[in-house]
Amino acid sequence: MSEKLTLELKLEVKEKLSEIARECNLPLERACELILSEFARVVGGRIYTGRWREAEGLMFVVQWPFLTGFVKVSGEELAKMGVK
Repeated sequence: MSEKLTLELKLEVKEKLSEIARECNLPLERACELILSEFARVVGGRIYTGRWREAEGLMFVVQWPFLTGFVKVSGEELAKMGVK
């Protein structure tokens, strides 16, 4: 089961993710899906939060997973995404 999610990204972030997607010959949406899925699936990915002492607000520390995630995509699924 999956659910569609809409994200708002800064232009420079979208450009970097688009570059990564092009290098993999994937649509941007599918590349983002793989990145977020592996972050959540692989052990070690967390986001920590705490108070920001210098000003009113919060700070967030992104800890990336420690292991490389592998995703296998069938030829049929690639064809549905328009990947050659």
